[in-house]
Amino acid sequence: MKTIATMLCLCAGAAAAAAHPPAPGMEIPPGWSAAAATSAMPQALIVLRGPESASFIVAPAGAVPPGASGVKRYLAKVLEGIKSGSGGDYRTDGEIETRLFRNGVSAQMLRATLDGRPRLVVALLDAGGAPLLATLSSAAPEAMLTPLIGGLRPSAPEGEVRMSGVERSLDGQLEIALGGGRRGRALTVDERGRGAVMAVQEAGAEIVFFKLSPQDAAAKDQPGLVRATVADELKVSLDSVPPARRAPTPAGPAAACTGAAVPGSPDLRFAAAYLPWGYWGYSALARGPKAEDALIGVLAALKPGPDALPKLLADTPVLELPDPDASRRAALAAAAAAAAVVMIVWSLTRKKGSLPS
Repeated sequence: MKTIATMLCLCAGAAAAAAHPPAPGMEIPPGWSAAAATSAMPQALIVLRGPESASFIVAPAGAVPPGASGVKRYLAKVLEGIKSGSGGDYRTDGEIETRLFRNGVSAQMLRATLDGRPRLVVALLDAGGAPLLATLSSAAPEAMLTPLIGGLRPSAPEGEVRMSGVERSLDGQLEIALGGGRRGRALTVDERGRGAVMAVQEAGAEIVFFKLSPQDAAAKDQPGLVRATVADELKVSLDSVPPARRAPTPAGPAAACTGAAVPGSPDLRFAAAYLPWGYWGYSALARGPKAEDALIGVLAALKPGPDALPKLLADTPVLELPDPDASRRAALAAAAAAAAVVMIVWSLTRKKGSLPS
């Protein structure tokens, strides 16, 4: 158990100054068993032993530097400590993989090989509470990720609302300032499991953002899909839902947005939007008396998060959408032109009337 003790000593050192959070629940997969924590690993929340000296350990992560580069430095430092403490010649390419498991746990993972074979995964976990550090040592680490990390039961405080600060998506790509009537809400376990990454409340409505996979995010199809989403949710005909329109946002190219009244309700409305983002995208769903206004307001205040890559955003496809202000500008321009013509005619008529007969 030297490897387990070494890993947990590192975890304990990283989290020494942090409050000890409650242990998340765990569905232990077949062939694995719980191991008692010892004085060498006082901060461990979960310690499991598996076949052939495999181990899985979860402990508080403590302070993690912000942004993708901070996470990369943090996990690389943990890996270096494991190499030093265990004497194993672990090698890594330094790439950080982010994965959202079906249980709603988000993991940022650094993989390492030993003697040229996959052996170790060091991961920073977001299970709804304080960040957690997990280490998985196995002869088949990829095969054990879903049974182990996917077997955790997230501890997200369902419905907890924050009134101030910054609300950030689980993947670090999006963020929005809170305050002035805008609030952030903790995602439920069910929402996280369905791919939700952020929930915001504004103007009596709630907006939930879902991350879409690349195959579900073909930009050319999205304006029609947004309209169809509203029709399907409300069980109304497609013709009763207005075509998607352009919703500007500083977070990237403009989004496609539309909404309609909820049948049988005097004031409740439902709205949907698609925000293109790199080679994937986000779906945003809103419900409330002013769902469209709230959704458009949130999109207008949305900003790229710490893990957003400017080059990726620059290459994001732009949706072809009608500009909601274009017709108004055209009408104003036409009215101005008509007024100018009237003034010219009036001026000429006045001059003609003043000429001597």
